[in-house]
Order: sequence, then structure tokens, then C-alpha cells
Amino acid sequence: MSLRAATRLLILAALAGCALYSDVSIAPLLLTPAAIDRGADISQSLRRSDYLRAIEIASLSEARVRHNVNDLAGVGNALLAAGRYEDARASLRAALDLNPFHTTYADIAWSLSQVEYLSNNYEGSLEWAQIARDHGLQIRQWHLDYLGALAKFPVYRFTGLPSAELPMRFGRPDVPRIDVRVNRSQDVQAVIDTGAVLSIISERLASSLPLKSLPKVEGTFYGLLGEPIPVRFGILDTLELGDIVVQNVPVAIMPDNKLKFFISDKNSATSQKQEFNMDLLLGVNLLKEFRIVMNFDRHRLELTKLTEHDRHPAADQNLFFEGFRPHVRGTINKHGWFLFVLDTGSEVTFLNETHINGLPVQQMAPRAHNATLQGLGGSQKRGAKVENVEIGIDKWAGSFKTVPMYGSDDKERGVGIIGENYLKHFNVVLDFGRMRLDLARR
Repeated sequence: MSLRAATRLLILAALAGCALYSDVSIAPLLLTPAAIDRGADISQSLRRSDYLRAIEIASLSEARVRHNVNDLAGVGNALLAAGRYEDARASLRAALDLNPFHTTYADIAWSLSQVEYLSNNYEGSLEWAQIARDHGLQIRQWHLDYLGALAKFPVYRFTGLPSAELPMRFGRPDVPRIDVRVNRSQDVQAVIDTGAVLSIISERLASSLPLKSLPKVEGTFYGLLGEPIPVRFGILDTLELGDIVVQNVPVAIMPDNKLKFFISDKNSATSQKQEFNMDLLLGVNLLKEFRIVMNFDRHRLELTKLTEHDRHPAADQNLFFEGFRPHVRGTINKHGWFLFVLDTGSEVTFLNETHINGLPVQQMAPRAHNATLQGLGGSQKRGAKVENVEIGIDKWAGSFKTVPMYGSDDKERGVGIIGENYLKHFNVVLDFGRMRLDLARR
């Protein structure tokens, strides 16, 4: 595993501001079993990100899998992606008991570190990350320092009521936003951003708060063009989401100018640009603790705290974790399965240009578009687009006249990003307990 892949924890998806055709035509998804390309064995299923198929094959051939390091590790990674952490621990530890090669041992230890991270067990995550590094995996020191610092805090302690309903803003830019209170002193508008691995606050907001800083822990995020963004880390004492109060919330602190975007003023005859400054993004490190309902009909956001009893992924789950981000399983032009990054902080739905040759889209030369895409860090870029693409999520198919593309490294698993120009056609239920994204047509 490369250094870049090993530190996927803190690489952020872009918030896009884009003037492409954004209209999406929604219809029921018509899908035949023959259109689903299922893997014949565990390794083939994993290459296709068909994690449920890999788990199914393992259960049918348990005796053989029990004595095969690669199969045990592969099934463990499938269970990790599926959010089935107890079973993932058992499978990955069983693989280590077979004394695999040095590099394989390191990869399995890194998977166990991810299991513990997603379970909020930072001390265990640190221990496995150190074992992975000791066996040759390149992991940056600040990542280990970050895990070590979090191990000292009882993060995500909930008080107040177990659920809340809040007004939700949406429009210019088209990303969902709510009003929250931080450290019982300041009211702040927060972006709901499942594409951000970690919650982020601006230096301006951090300097105005009595914020617990994590000393000597400084890291690097990467923007839309791969440019480095220096960040430091801290802990919010409290975050009030309506009647829900969350104590000890980890955040990354980013320079103000890296959280600035430009949006067009629809009321201006000269197409003037207005600044949109963000002070707080709520990332998936916090959002994974909830069942979330985005009711676009009523412009309301409903949050329900998940208990251990609620954390049982459904047999037909369509949500999976890759690189610490939620991905949703879907189809492209009625073929599947494909994994998309689920990014409520992106205005626009994208395809990953790295994977375009392996997708069932028209193999014409991609056309350029003249829209400017904006990402964290103030980066901007233009790129290519493909036309007339159908993307299916849950029970629905969205037909796009134009889908822009973004570039990524070869190890990026997601074939694209599902953004708000798709999601806003539904009332959305995002349940991290059942690992389901359910869409109800508006």
C-alpha cells in the first residue's frame, strides 16, 4: 500500500460549484439479474467491490476459507466495508494467526486499524497502525500522533435528547446546511458533508472558541488538484444539534482562505460572483453516529442517535465504507454493481475519469466543459464530461444529459460521486445503523 493510500483518512472530496446541465430525469430503476456482474470467487468479488457477494461466497465455503490467508483477509475487508466490525475482527485476526508474509501482515493490520477507527476505539486503531508500520507499511507520523491524541478523550459523548429535527437550508450553493451551537457559546451554520472524512472548522471560528488543541499534531489535507493544505487538530467541548448535545467532537482546523468559495448571483445581470465562506463542515466521523433524514419537501433535517442495538447492517444494505468514506452501491446504464462516494457536500454528481474505460458508457472521446469546479483549498479546475448517462441508486434511475468527470489516483475505488443534483429529487434516509441509503421520490 502506498503512502498516499495509507493516509486516505484525511483526503477530502471536493465541494463543487458547477454550471453544467444539472437537470436529472428520475424514473423507477428497471434492472435484470443478468445485468449484475457477480464475482465467481472471493477475490473477483472484491475487485468488483461486490462485498455482499464475497461474504456470501465465504459462508458457503467456510471450511476452505478457514485455511486460506488471502480469503480470510479478503472476507475481513468485505466485512469492514460492510460495517460488520465484530465479524471483520474475527476474520482478520484469523488471517494473522496463519502467519502471512510481512507485507500481507501489514495490510491486514492496517485493516484492523480501520475497524477500530470506525468503532471509535482510537487506542486500538493506533496499536494496529503501529504494527502495520513496523511491518513495512508507510504511515505518516502525524496520523499516528492524531490517533494517540484522540485515545486520551472520550469522544462523541451524547447528552440531551436522542433525536432532533432542525430547519435545513438548501440553495446557492446547493448543499444542506443547519444552524448549530458550538461550545455553548456561538451559533454557527454547518454544512452536512458526508464526503468529508473529518469535521472541519475555520481558523476564524477556532480562534474565537475555548478550543482544546491537540498539541504537536499537524497534518496535511489535499485539495481538488492534489495541492497540500496544512491543518491542525482540536476538540470541540460541545456541539448542540437542536436538542442533541455531543461532547468531545474531533475537528480539523483549516485556514479561512481555504474554506472560501465563489457562487454566482442569480439576481445579478452581470453574473457577479459572491463569496461563500464556511466556518464548519460536519464530516462523516460525526455523521456516522446517526440515522439522518434529509426532508427536502419540508426543508428539515432529522437526526437520531444510533445505539449499539441499532447497528445491524441490513441483508440488502447498499452503503459501504471505503477509505473512511461512505459509498453507495449503484448502477450505470443499467449495469452493476458500482460504488459511488456519497457526498452531500457536493453540488454535482461526477464520474471518476480514472475508471471511465471500465464503465458501461458510450466510448466516444470525452468532451470538455466550460464550468469551473471548486474544491477545498480554493483550487479550481475544468475538465471533461460525458453525455446521456443513467445512474441508478436504490430503486431509482437518474438520467443525466451531462455528467462531469474528475481525476483521481489509481487506487480510488469509487467510480464517481453522488451529489446533491441527484439527491435533492428525494427525501433521503441515510441510516448508518442499517447501512442503507433509502430514497423516497418527492
